[in-house]
Amino acid sequence: MAHTPPIHTIYFDFGNVLTLPSNGSLTRFLKGVAETHHLPYLKLREAYEKYRPFYDRDAWDSEKYWKAIFSEVGSTVEPRDIPLLVEEDDKCWSQLNEEILLWIRTLRDRGFHIGLLTNMPLRFYRSIVEPAPWRELFHYQVVSGALGVIKPEEEIFRYAIQLTGKPADRILYLDDIAIHVEAASRLGIRAHQFTDLPDTAQRICPLYDLPRPRV
Repeated sequence: MAHTPPIHTIYFDFGNVLTLPSNGSLTRFLKGVAETHHLPYLKLREAYEKYRPFYDRDAWDSEKYWKAIFSEVGSTVEPRDIPLLVEEDDKCWSQLNEEILLWIRTLRDRGFHIGLLTNMPLRFYRSIVEPAPWRELFHYQVVSGALGVIKPEEEIFRYAIQLTGKPADRILYLDDIAIHVEAASRLGIRAHQFTDLPDTAQRICPLYDLPRPRV
């Protein structure tokens, strides 16, 4: 049987992994926007997702992003309305899962290095992540908005590998999006799709001799 190198670093995605599931709050937020501005909800959501990569790689600021969304559905948004849209959008992606933070502390205590590997605008990182006390749990932070590249592009994963100074097969990565998992796996990272903490831990802890979370 081939020897499996021990895991050195565990990278976590942010939205829907470190945070509680966003879909419900995002749906309520966008339905509220649609109702307030008399827009078709489904087309609004499609535009929100269509233009998100430009936002996440920091190619567009918040104003350009929301103007593009409204334009896509045949409408316009007043500049004075954009700060509230940004604030409410941020809330959808920033409700931390305390159980997974406890598990990360346990992993650190066992000697694993911990990383953040996420698509997010630099503005969001600086306002939400950078001031947070839990940020100190992470040895490495790979943020798309700081690099100008996004998952599933190969470059962001290569950068994450390089930061650790270890081969890709000594890195474990958890992400809720399948195409991100597949992209990381192609580079040799031991990537797994995150569902929820109990299910994910049950699948991966025996594989890599990780301590189980208290859930």
